[in-house]
Amino acid sequence: MQTEKNEKMADSRDMIGAHDAMRREFGALPALIAGVPAGDARATGFVADHTLMMIDFLHAHHTSEDDHVWPRLRERCPDAVESLITTMDQQHAAIDDELKALAAVGRRWRDSADASDREAVAAVAERLLPGLYEHLALEEEQILPLIDRHLTQREWKAAVEASLGKVRFSQRLLMLGMALHGADEEQARLLRAAVPAVVWHVGRPIGTRLHRAHRERLASASRDRAL
Repeated sequence: MQTEKNEKMADSRDMIGAHDAMRREFGALPALIAGVPAGDARATGFVADHTLMMIDFLHAHHTSEDDHVWPRLRERCPDAVESLITTMDQQHAAIDDELKALAAVGRRWRDSADASDREAVAAVAERLLPGLYEHLALEEEQILPLIDRHLTQREWKAAVEASLGKVRFSQRLLMLGMALHGADEEQARLLRAAVPAVVWHVGRPIGTRLHRAHRERLASASRDRAL
């Protein structure tokens, strides 16, 4: 794609860091939830709220793609992308159905701290994973190269900022901490390039501390030792 202003084209590799955080956090949910002692209202509340927060993060990520990425790709490379985005839309819808189910049982568990509700939440969290993993892998393999070819860096940053804008500021910092946790040097560099300088310099240390404290609270709430 040629731009009138010769704008820099997108580098969407920072998406892989966000995806890795989603894989890690959602992948940990079933054991994390199952490890919460029945009847422990405080631990249940914290882990249930963590689960609901992750649902919000993923929903914001997907709706921003729906609103800001798919329309541009359909406009600029319709022949290459139409069937692929139809698949993306179908996967988003299927994942959204599972997220709604997870949110419903998660809220019920938060109110009850009951073992049967806990098991129901863990089961839905486990059921979500195959479809989520398949979707993230397909997006990285086929969508990210199209983004880099057909969207400008300005347009890509606007899509990322739209996703971040759907969550509270303190949660944005926690998201940054999650993405940096386990990121290699290259992924950290890409994340730094993807966010405004002030967010990186001010938000990175705060986000790292928030995420460390958040993980410690999760570990104390659950018998799962994988955290």
